[in-house]
Amino acid sequence: MDVKRAKKGLATPISLSFLLFSFTILTVTTYYFVMSSVDTKANKVSFAAAKNAMLSLESSIRAIVWSPGSSAVQHFKDYYGKFEVEPGARRLIINLTFDSSTYTVFNSSIGLVKYEMPPADVNQVGWFLRGDKRVIINQSFAGTAQMYIENGEDSQELRLGYRPLAVSYQESQGGNTVNVVRIYIINLNSSESLWFKGSFRVKARCLNVTVDSRNYNFSGGVSSVTVGASVDGDEGTVTLPLSSSGSFTLVRVEVLVCNIRLEVVE
Repeated sequence: MDVKRAKKGLATPISLSFLLFSFTILTVTTYYFVMSSVDTKANKVSFAAAKNAMLSLESSIRAIVWSPGSSAVQHFKDYYGKFEVEPGARRLIINLTFDSSTYTVFNSSIGLVKYEMPPADVNQVGWFLRGDKRVIINQSFAGTAQMYIENGEDSQELRLGYRPLAVSYQESQGGNTVNVVRIYIINLNSSESLWFKGSFRVKARCLNVTVDSRNYNFSGGVSSVTVGASVDGDEGTVTLPLSSSGSFTLVRVEVLVCNIRLEVVE
């Protein structure tokens, strides 16, 4: 036998085997790359859809707030995340300071809604979809809703809560000027404790609006009141103008609480 011809005949199947092996590796690698890209795209779509569903829920709440007896239903599809309502979360404390005198006018939990977002190659921690980081506001156009993205235990969480709105105005009563300090609070702590995955429906109901009114009479002129709010360690203040009636200042503080209940729809 010709030795050169034998070596050449042996090299042919070895080369074919090497090419087949290389092609297999390339095919498998391409498949996993494509599937990974598809999964990443699907996760981003679910991430965006979950945000839109939570925005719709907040819009539903906004549509019924301050209207006792009204309700709205929001449908959530399976966005591969987890929905949760924590009625006892977000303790809100509100203090009023007139010169050197401070009074606590509200101290209660006001609830929190969370959606644990599906895994996605997106980092939006710190983003606000509604509102901003201010704990209390004195401008109604700023909106009382706070919807933002935070780090959760396993993934990013979209959180929804509400902050107080404080305003002041003057009215005449018995020939005297009365300063009305009004604080608006949207309270979710009458909600059910909810925990869902997959598809489900949530109803938002406006139960009632309560009013807590207090009167103060300060000797001398008091030109402003500082309204301070604290929510789970985050603090903020707004300053509201007051008007005096000669040697005294009359103030009526009204705390209006709109109680919203979130519950499952069977």
